[in-house]
Amino acid sequence: MTDAAVLIAGAGPAGLSMAILLGRMGLETIVVERRSGVNPHPRARSINVRTAELMRQWGVLDEMVEVSLPLRWTEQFVYCETLAGDEIGRVTTNVQPVVDGVELSPAPWLLTSQDRIEEILLRHLGGMSEVQIYWDTEFVDVAQDGEQVTVDVRGPSGTRHLTARWLVGADGAASRVRRSLDIDMAGIASFGTMINCQFYADLGPWTDHRPAALYWTTNPARNVFQKIDVNDRWLCQLNYDPSMHRPEDFDVDTATEWIRRSIGPELPDGFDLRVTDVIPWVMSSMVAERFSDGQVFLVGDAAHQLPPTGGFGMNTAIQDAHNLAWKLAAVAGGHGGAALLDTYGIERAPVAQYNADRSRENSRSVGRIRRLVESGTATVEQKREALGASTQYGSWLGMDLGLQYDEGCLIPDGTEPPQVDDPVSVYSPIARPGHRAPHVWIDGATSTLDLFDTHFVLLCGPDVDAEADTENEPGTVETGTVADAELVAEDVGRSGHPALRLLRLGVDLHDPGGRIADVYGIDRNGAVLVRPDGHVAWRDLHATATSAIAALNTLLKQA
Repeated sequence: MTDAAVLIAGAGPAGLSMAILLGRMGLETIVVERRSGVNPHPRARSINVRTAELMRQWGVLDEMVEVSLPLRWTEQFVYCETLAGDEIGRVTTNVQPVVDGVELSPAPWLLTSQDRIEEILLRHLGGMSEVQIYWDTEFVDVAQDGEQVTVDVRGPSGTRHLTARWLVGADGAASRVRRSLDIDMAGIASFGTMINCQFYADLGPWTDHRPAALYWTTNPARNVFQKIDVNDRWLCQLNYDPSMHRPEDFDVDTATEWIRRSIGPELPDGFDLRVTDVIPWVMSSMVAERFSDGQVFLVGDAAHQLPPTGGFGMNTAIQDAHNLAWKLAAVAGGHGGAALLDTYGIERAPVAQYNADRSRENSRSVGRIRRLVESGTATVEQKREALGASTQYGSWLGMDLGLQYDEGCLIPDGTEPPQVDDPVSVYSPIARPGHRAPHVWIDGATSTLDLFDTHFVLLCGPDVDAEADTENEPGTVETGTVADAELVAEDVGRSGHPALRLLRLGVDLHDPGGRIADVYGIDRNGAVLVRPDGHVAWRDLHATATSAIAALNTLLKQA
């Protein structure tokens, strides 16, 4: 007997998301966290569109919206010498999923703070009997025998042994789980030394007329201001030179002085600025050499550390969990082969590397602007050119929704990915194997994305033969209308059975004007098989239920 199916080390966004996903699939899960509760520091604050879509599925998106900034604060970046001083220029962001009046997602891009995100995820977990969280408990070591893991943890009552089928290391950049497995990181360990400062002040006189996601300053220090909420809570990241300063030099008083100088040299009498906490950190761009070792898996910062320029760190972490959870559930339920779990690293490692590289490019573009301004010789035209060259930073919808897997749990259909001018900023919806299944409104409240959750779904044309010529296969066919989708999803998820739910366009699923068929690239005889994580696994223009089940079984067994 094991204590749980899965043990998770770490209760940050990645660990909590993994626990929610596993709990929704009925897997007994234990989370151990060395902290006593949520860290009150804001840290990450960007919820990108794909992550917001997942939170919508979990039923927590409305709460996230409530604690997020109004959307007008997401529409631009501002570059200036000081907040009260000369403005260098602005860059319009294109991160919201509406292009030329077409909605590409049912969810928005949001700005909030990691402490608020964790609080909401924790409240949601409170209603899940499958998940237990042990606070003040740290991971010590792990042993594995091919059947289960034995994990040593240390808590208030001393060291104890917990057993599970799998261990997921979601314990951050200094991951003890990763170090216990001797997994190395590759990349750039340090290319920026930073101090995170949470503070309260009324910066409205310099920001309310130009709401922005970020305010970059150059003089007298390279800082970036980020509004956290409507209650005058801010985060300022101080970029210091380690040859001139040490992290321990930055106490509350020193941080206050740096922030005041970056607001402006002549602040009004009585201006109140209260720094509440100061946290040093090092900006890096690192990806683990492997994402798993036997029955142990790494997610989030334990597997990759991304520069914050772009806000993809936490989002990549949560999407790691989304990729891994359904695969663990399939193997736990006896429907997936052990090799299915190998596809986790095959799929996620290239995504982590791509996101790390793009985030580092964003950091370099900001550095070019700052160096140009600090030179004191730059012309207005040179400044404009530098700002124009940085527009990819702030326009990443293609990177967000255009995410694709080239290898892994998918069967290529021989088609090429869409050709776009800039794959980072431009998203072209497509249902090609490996890509995120596109959003199409079925009615005013239901998206195609609502169909893909804890089970496989086959969307097919009305002329596809729905009778499966198979017996005693692990894949089964269920047909039904969208009206019973919630019930079917719950039944399938709780049993761990990856039932193949077949929905015929125009028969079981309303498709006004053939919009779904058009976006998904199928006609009356075509079909698209979508995984529980919303990625297309298989597409056939001449499909049958029998061929779909054969594809499903191949994918699950990964023979």
